Amino acid sequence: MSVWPATIIGLALFSWIVAGRTAWQAAGLGAVTGLAMNAITIHWVYVLGVPVAVALVLFMSLWSVLLAILVTWLLRLRAWMFLVPAAWVAVEVVSGRVPFGGFPWNRLAYTTVDQPMSGWLPWVGAAGVAYLLALVSQFVLVAVVDARIRWRVVAATAVLFLAGGSLKLVPPGAAEQEVTIGVVQGNVNRELHGTAAYAGSVTNNMLSETIFLLASNRAHDEEPLDFVLWPENATDRDPFTQPVTRALVETAVEVADVPILVGAVMEGPDPGTTRQTSAIWWHPDTGPGDRYDKRNLVPFGEYIPFRDFLLPRLPILEQIGRQSIPGIEPGVIEAPIADHPNLQVGNVICFELAWDDTVYDTVRSGADVIVSQSNTNTYAGTFEIPQQLSINRVRAMEIRREMVVSTLNSVSGLVDATGAVHEPTAEFTAAHRSFTVPLRDNVTPAVILNPWLEIALAVLGFGAASYVGAQGWRDRRSDRLSRQTPAANGTHP
Repeated sequence: MSVWPATIIGLALFSWIVAGRTAWQAAGLGAVTGLAMNAITIHWVYVLGVPVAVALVLFMSLWSVLLAILVTWLLRLRAWMFLVPAAWVAVEVVSGRVPFGGFPWNRLAYTTVDQPMSGWLPWVGAAGVAYLLALVSQFVLVAVVDARIRWRVVAATAVLFLAGGSLKLVPPGAAEQEVTIGVVQGNVNRELHGTAAYAGSVTNNMLSETIFLLASNRAHDEEPLDFVLWPENATDRDPFTQPVTRALVETAVEVADVPILVGAVMEGPDPGTTRQTSAIWWHPDTGPGDRYDKRNLVPFGEYIPFRDFLLPRLPILEQIGRQSIPGIEPGVIEAPIADHPNLQVGNVICFELAWDDTVYDTVRSGADVIVSQSNTNTYAGTFEIPQQLSINRVRAMEIRREMVVSTLNSVSGLVDATGAVHEPTAEFTAAHRSFTVPLRDNVTPAVILNPWLEIALAVLGFGAASYVGAQGWRDRRSDRLSRQTPAANGTHP
């Protein structure tokens, strides 16, 4: 059950507890807040090793330390109600980029899927909604502590909520064309993990469930499939170098008689030592075609920063395996099908959902339909699964496009342009679905505005806090100098 008011109350309480504190006191309170929040929300990283989870929670908590200092400074300004929300966005902007590309997982916008404020997503994007959500929280704080303007901020809050709720009722634009996509969730033989048979069993399962999908589609006289979507890592071996894996994929494509978008682990630029996570368009007549290589890789999950230095000192990192190499092109795949020879499929692979530009690039580069491929086996049974689905929903609302989701063994289904989830599968099961979705070419204001808005808000937040910090430094310096003058000590030259 969603308890979305807790976010608003929590942000208001954060400002309240750091108000009037020194920077050091605020830092301590920020550390406690960050540890509590991150330990609850991202503790699932423990599946990579407890030390990895502890390190990530500790590091991400440092951003809460920075935020607490910024907020306690901004609360001294007259316009603090409007500046504190900018500080939240500013910290999100930096933490989503630093270090190693950042870790933009715990963002305020991702908490809005089931509340009226999500109606603003296609208009102002994730950063804009984060600002509005934090703004509402400050209005709530003012309504509690300042009776003079209580009703004004209550009215402003009501306007923001009513506007957001009304925007949620605006239907997506009609589309003249559509495609039918078969989704395959092959499941994983988890008991084989770590054995030589594991990698091959993954693709065997994908082939088997594809056959079930086709049989179900034909038995129920459903819309003929235009293509089939396999999840990330549907082949755990490179189908270009492993004949058995390639044979399984080609059998599936031949039986389906339509293209399959295959999630594959590929050899990297240095075969044997590097790898890439890719999506390959595999056509029954022409074989493998266009390919997309995952761009946003998770440090210490898919690759090891400073590998030559860290790996000898931290043997547990050997579990990560070969070094993954990021792609460089937007996630749009040329995907010709019978009725749409120029079809462009936008693809977002797993953790890439958390990065704004990666998702926006699919739309900006001309995608007609959006799909999301995920492995998720590593994090199966943890809080990561519902969190990722929530981010999928936010992205669908933000770009006003349907997103067809295929996972290896967690939750697959269709997220429509309003963020609603249709026919979700269950975890740890083999399953299939068939969805007919519209082809769209719309570009929402969020895609255009959000990249500029988040930078502007970050500059505002950091700039205003820097002004207060510099002013405080000048005042302290002036006090020290005045105490050191002869007149201040009651003497004369």
